[in-house]
Amino acid sequence: MTSINANYDQPWKEAIGMYFNEFLSFFFPAIESQINWQKTPISLDKELEQITASSQTEKRYADRLFKVWLLDNQELWILIHIEVQSQYDLEFQERMFIYNYRAYDLYHKPVISLAILGDENKIWRPTSFEYGLGESQVKIKFSIAKLLDYKWEELEQNKNPFAVVVMAHLKTKVTTSNLTEREQWKWNLIRCLYERGYNRKEIVDLFKVIDKMMSLPVQLQQKIKTKLTQYEEERKMPFLSTLEEMALEKGAKETSRNHIIKILEKRFGTLPDELINAINKLDDLPLLERLHLETITVNSVAEFSTLIQENLE
Repeated sequence: MTSINANYDQPWKEAIGMYFNEFLSFFFPAIESQINWQKTPISLDKELEQITASSQTEKRYADRLFKVWLLDNQELWILIHIEVQSQYDLEFQERMFIYNYRAYDLYHKPVISLAILGDENKIWRPTSFEYGLGESQVKIKFSIAKLLDYKWEELEQNKNPFAVVVMAHLKTKVTTSNLTEREQWKWNLIRCLYERGYNRKEIVDLFKVIDKMMSLPVQLQQKIKTKLTQYEEERKMPFLSTLEEMALEKGAKETSRNHIIKILEKRFGTLPDELINAINKLDDLPLLERLHLETITVNSVAEFSTLIQENLE
């Protein structure tokens, strides 16, 4: 089975936004212990946009920026970056430096930088950036957490929500070319949400993180949905509400449309705007699943356009 692009960035951002306290407690406990959690952290989305807008390289981006207060009431900004490259990123240290100094330059606030390294290279562990000559030096040090360092057995025992996020990330990485295995791990992680003693909100939140990160083709995603339905019936306890089920189906439709377009572009090059618009208007999941299969054998863009028309008549 061919590989499929996983979605790391959005699930990580959402998980950090929902469980910022737990994020720091899991990855950077020394920092978490110095924060006054009686004051609610503030997500600085507009400030982050301002910082990233100053970049001259499209690849440079920061993931989350929060304002917190320490126990001594000092205000502190925390800049978080998620790095999921599978090889050395020679610009990574410089990128950490640039966003840190841009945050300070624009707002004159104390800023610390944290990085989650989700790559597959055990040796790569950048923690600083510096330049200068003689006694004239500029240097920044930043804290990192390497996901490869976390042992699976310990993650299984840890009730922190980010233990599940890390497990989903690691299994998504190792199943890049084996989506059948990814489907099995995805279901195992979804099922264990009940067994870990989470409340309903945590179950739903983490389900969405797993579902988005561990991307699957339509056929395997449908297997997940079938297993979920059977599991609900066995437990006599609904896993998702009607609205959440609708959101899941909406996501499956969007994923299917994207896959159809990507496969056609891979085979035939740039697609006509009319065809892309027609695909994006399709709202019947079984039809999208059939058309997804047709993208493998269809002989031309014109033939695929005809298939869409025939199925809509």
